[in-house]
Amino acid sequence: MAVRDNCGRAVSALLRLAMLVGVLGGMPMAAAWAEELPSWTPVASEQLVRLPIGYLEKAVDRDFRDSSLADALQDKAAAIEGTAASLGAMQAAAATARGALRDEKRHAFLRAKQDYVSLLGARHDLERQQVETRLALYRRLLARIERTGDPGGPQAPAALAGQRAAAMERFAASQASVDMKLFASATAQESRYGREYRRQAAAIADLARAIDAHPMNAAPQIDGRAIGKPDYLAHLVAEAETDLALLDQKDLMLSYMAKLVALDAMALADEVDARSRDTAGRPELRDVSAAVDFFIAPN
Repeated sequence: MAVRDNCGRAVSALLRLAMLVGVLGGMPMAAAWAEELPSWTPVASEQLVRLPIGYLEKAVDRDFRDSSLADALQDKAAAIEGTAASLGAMQAAAATARGALRDEKRHAFLRAKQDYVSLLGARHDLERQQVETRLALYRRLLARIERTGDPGGPQAPAALAGQRAAAMERFAASQASVDMKLFASATAQESRYGREYRRQAAAIADLARAIDAHPMNAAPQIDGRAIGKPDYLAHLVAEAETDLALLDQKDLMLSYMAKLVALDAMALADEVDARSRDTAGRPELRDVSAAVDFFIAPN
């Protein structure tokens, strides 16, 4: 009786596992592992739009790393690593065990695979949230630049150059008027204002060249071709859309993995059930003719 009860409980547990994994395997991953997701809410601010093109993506990455969504992804990655590390040992233990212990080890291995698939699905939900948030941010930045122009684009250096030229003209005018007064007083040598003007003008030119040559101010290249900020943002949008397509493929793989776990669970349940029927000690069904002697023999 105890053997029959133990086998019955094992079969029931395996069937519940198969039903659970089978349901998850037929659902979209986002629905299967629904939970309250952490947040990341970047803002397409004027400050972000004004950043040099070589720094914009780095600033977005830094903002993401400071979010609770990034922390949640790290926690999920650690949990997945721990579960994956134990799968190999559990599989080996199930393969070498014998008798009832083997069924127990196989059942535990199926549970571990179910947990692993569930963790992967939860991580994919977080990754999808991160990519969709990044995609929406880049689209807002691109729309803003296309609507109002790039405040950090080519027009900004031109405006800076104009301001520099105007300042030089003002300084030159003041220097000339001072020199005239000094010349009027019979001072033949060059005034210190003129020397200072040329020294400062040279320093300004050096600073301007350093700004133009700075890596953070360099135009990025795609396929060897330099592009501006609007084209670069369009490229980032396309990359994010590609990441979403790759996540769709990963979710499909997880769905197939979940279905395989369900099939393995049903196969094990069927095997355990068949074995319990063979070993439960049920009486053999006797043919009716075997009892004839009881009825025809004299009392």
